[in-house]
Amino acid sequence: MDREYSSFELQYMTRSAAAEALRQWQTAILPIGATEQHGPHLPLGTDTFIAQHMAILLAERIKAVVLPTLPLSYSWVWRDIPGSMVLSVDTVKSTIKDVAHSLHRQGCTRFIVISGHGANDSAMKYAVRELADEIPLRTYYFTYPGLEQLAAKHAETPRWHGMVHACELETSWLLAIRPDLCQMDKAVTEYPPDDAAYLYHNSSLPMGALSKSGVFGDATKASAEKGEVMLREMTDYLVEVLRSAESAETRFSKGGKQ
Repeated sequence: MDREYSSFELQYMTRSAAAEALRQWQTAILPIGATEQHGPHLPLGTDTFIAQHMAILLAERIKAVVLPTLPLSYSWVWRDIPGSMVLSVDTVKSTIKDVAHSLHRQGCTRFIVISGHGANDSAMKYAVRELADEIPLRTYYFTYPGLEQLAAKHAETPRWHGMVHACELETSWLLAIRPDLCQMDKAVTEYPPDDAAYLYHNSSLPMGALSKSGVFGDATKASAEKGEVMLREMTDYLVEVLRSAESAETRFSKGGKQ
């Protein structure tokens, strides 16, 4: 099923349309996904599809240019699984910064990075901090916005030690976005041993060594209906955080928490 393009997506704009969109909205969103295994039932591009969809939903609400989705990122924990592609943290961080500098040069005043892949958090965090010392561009980053509230409200099954990977939540999101790519007849339930979490979080043990199926949780309980509701609520969360940030920036721009 071919996805319909959004008028907010930069890659479909002409030169003049891009110039006008950036001039008028002065806000750009960079979706970052990943190419890595997602169990027997989801495609390797799951994180990319989710990040792109979330970026478009947000752009429709706040009026912003959606940049082409970065489909590769830091997927070290799956590096031995065929098809999983890995960029270093430094490469992801540098890419975010290079994009930000391009946008600033072209008159953009606000830059939002949305990741559909949890392992990009460090790269985004340090890119945003370094940019703060380099250019006057308001920059924000998000991964699974409002996750804890969403899980508590909608999930029927627990996450494995807070993990989001090919589970009920992530599978529901993709069912809502690209049901044609979900093979639910192959969905499984797998929870690695609890003691493995200590090793994973405190050593170099990769996720690929913990799960035979590549699933962390219960994918069988996913549904498109839950996914649609959660995606809408994640967008509401993003809009509210950005709105609050606008008023808070003047109070905390000269100091505050480190």
